[in-house]
Amino acid sequence: MKKIYLILLLLVSIPTFSQQKSEKEILGYSCGYSGEPTSVIIKFGGLLYDKKYKSIKALLYSKIPVENFLAVVISKKLVDKKNITLTKSEMERIDELYKSAEKVPICGGCTYYKEIELKELLNSKKEVNGVTSYFFD
Repeated sequence: MKKIYLILLLLVSIPTFSQQKSEKEILGYSCGYSGEPTSVIIKFGGLLYDKKYKSIKALLYSKIPVENFLAVVISKKLVDKKNITLTKSEMERIDELYKSAEKVPICGGCTYYKEIELKELLNSKKEVNGVTSYFFD
């Protein structure tokens, strides 16, 4: 019985990536053991709910790549829905982000973690559709 208890104690105390607090913002709709959305997903959900579209557009200029990604995808969707218009400088910024090699951390569940270049994410129909369906469907 002591052996089983020690093994369980060891397993519980071994840190895994999904349990550690990360200094990077991570893109994830169901991360960790709890399957919760990451803080950046919650942040953008709140901005959309409160219709703070100017704040979303401002995040095109964030230094955090995952915020750039979400700002681009959501802004473009808001343009399609005729909720916002983009200025020339915002459109130029979006063009810059489509060429960015900045890495965006992505998680899924408690075991999946990967870093993908922003340009690759923005050109991925799967990732873009994932964002739009999460926030707009």
